[in-house]
Amino acid sequence: MINDTSPPLGDMSVETFLSEYWQKKPLLIRQAFKNFNSPITGDELAGLACEEEVNSRIVIEKGGEHPWQAIHGPMDKSIFAKMPETHWTLVVNDLEKYVPELAWMTDRFRFIPEWLLDDLMSSWAAPEGTVGPHVDLYDVFIVQGEGSRRWQISTQPVAEDNFIPGIALRLQKEFTCETEWLLEEGDMMYLPAGVSHSGISIGESLSYSIGYRATSHTDLVTDFIAHITDDLSINKTYQIPYNKLQKHSNEISPQAIEEVRRIFKQYLDPEHPELARWFGNYVSDVKVDFLNECEEPLETFSDLLIFVQESETPLIRHPSSRFAFMDSDSAESGEKTLFIDGSDYPVSKNLTYALCDNREVDLQKIAEDCTEQEQQFVLNLYNSGKLYQLYDLD
Repeated sequence: MINDTSPPLGDMSVETFLSEYWQKKPLLIRQAFKNFNSPITGDELAGLACEEEVNSRIVIEKGGEHPWQAIHGPMDKSIFAKMPETHWTLVVNDLEKYVPELAWMTDRFRFIPEWLLDDLMSSWAAPEGTVGPHVDLYDVFIVQGEGSRRWQISTQPVAEDNFIPGIALRLQKEFTCETEWLLEEGDMMYLPAGVSHSGISIGESLSYSIGYRATSHTDLVTDFIAHITDDLSINKTYQIPYNKLQKHSNEISPQAIEEVRRIFKQYLDPEHPELARWFGNYVSDVKVDFLNECEEPLETFSDLLIFVQESETPLIRHPSSRFAFMDSDSAESGEKTLFIDGSDYPVSKNLTYALCDNREVDLQKIAEDCTEQEQQFVLNLYNSGKLYQLYDLD
């Protein structure tokens, strides 16, 4: 499945989806994933939830210590034996990072910039299991993997005080359904940010969510300011010229405010030369490191090439690593700025495309088209775990 990157939009073109639905309105696509076989089971999901580093939670609507009880992982195996027969859900985030073999699912959505991708989430639900009516601030595609779920949707704005008090979950106190869809295996729906929804499992079921990052303006501005002021000299201090005596010593003069404006304009200029580089590093920063260095580091690129050829196992970009690129300042030379996990590197367009156009990396093409220095760079990516050998679940 790794080589299938066709958009799961049925008969709809990508152009139609982007112009009429993306970040505009919900969409249901029947059999977006035809003949879908869930690549992971509920038992396997529960096993992952018991691992120390895995981000998981259980939501119990009824039958817990109180309504809408939330239990955060890592889980103890014994907890599942204590769950009620109905009305609870297990959720695991960052699934593609823990199980890289599942990245083929997110690759089907590369018509949306990959650097916007947040994670692949999966949820297993007991009969009548639900996480309650809520609204997300990010765009999401929801794919039905096993069984079926009934989804109720509302596009109406949600009042700030429309939330159930006294619980750890931010669920809506009042929810009025506008549209109802029953998703069967292989069906998919798209929900823009801000659309309220509530899914209820019909029998046992398992679904997958492909979510996209929603970065607040606060986070953008705060991080950019931190970036551009990180290495400022302490000798740069706020000063205003006093060319006339103030009548009132405690008065903040217009000149004092004007000096603040001058300083801010110097650093918060939208044309700031560091803005593009900062943004590339910002959106490629994974925040949490899921990577492990390879068990047996190799010494040369030739060793890597031979190793991959003999193992007959493809080399891929690890799903927990973020790759992005843009034209460099010397774009006329064809050079690109490659961003990987919050760091930037000047490389040729040949290497950039070889690493970014597909998840599977064509080492032979890199051997033919790239310099020895760039080949060494690729070797370092492998030794650090950012490139990874894929062992397909199929």
